[in-house]
Amino acid sequence: MNIVSEKIKSCYATLPQSEKLVADYVLENKDALFKHPIKELARLSGTTQAAWTRFAQAIGYSGLKDLKNAYYSEANTTLAQSDKGGPRVTFKDVNEYTSLQSIADNICATSVQAVQTTYRLFDAGTFSDAVTHIVEAEQIQVFGIGTAGVAAYDLYCKLLRIHYNVVFNQDHHMNLMTISQIKPGDVAIFFSDNAKNTEIMQLFSIAKERGAVTIAVTKLGNNALTTGCDHVLFATSPEIDKKSGITSSRFAQLFLVDTLYTAIANRDYENIQGYLRNSYDVFHDTARE
Repeated sequence: MNIVSEKIKSCYATLPQSEKLVADYVLENKDALFKHPIKELARLSGTTQAAWTRFAQAIGYSGLKDLKNAYYSEANTTLAQSDKGGPRVTFKDVNEYTSLQSIADNICATSVQAVQTTYRLFDAGTFSDAVTHIVEAEQIQVFGIGTAGVAAYDLYCKLLRIHYNVVFNQDHHMNLMTISQIKPGDVAIFFSDNAKNTEIMQLFSIAKERGAVTIAVTKLGNNALTTGCDHVLFATSPEIDKKSGITSSRFAQLFLVDTLYTAIANRDYENIQGYLRNSYDVFHDTARE
């Protein structure tokens, strides 16, 4: 699967119906993109030229030409090349596995693919801007609900280790209390698997109103979170049946957390090296007791 297809699948659920028709057509008829003008593509897909343009923009391209160029440049590049010989992704629910080996194979494959596709969406410029704001922030507030809370808590622990003024709560009422005190110069980081989570969106709206810098770690999609946040770090993962409760999205988010933390520590090393050494010494001494 190339990265364009991954982008389409990642934001498919958030697309309007007309753009879903375009997405279905693109996924099934990639070669047609290079054979027909946009007017004919609209006719063949049962949509409009405007729907094609909106679709291209929704998945991160300026228009159909930009989308075609992306497909062309990746024509001979697939994720299979990067994990050649490894386990293959198959989409099953938990009751469909026939052996422990097949479970391990599939969890490995989906987890690896989540990290690989997220890496290929990596934007160094966006990351650099996010790091700058975090390093310079008076306070950092981190939010994450459910599965996304795992990655949010991990970032909280990492920033706490280097003595940053960081806040994280799992209780929504506590989150409302802390977000009510946020101000310009502070940073709010939102971990979310989608933009339909009303609690996250409520917190995001308050942070925007109060002038804080907002950063999202979320899936691709054209929604209020991705379009409204100052900086968006995209995490994507293979589709897994919703009934299973198994998701590789946390691996994608944790990859971004590790990358973000390492970049912060690297940028601010002169100021945080003492805290790193102190925490290492404390844990090392404890382990020897």
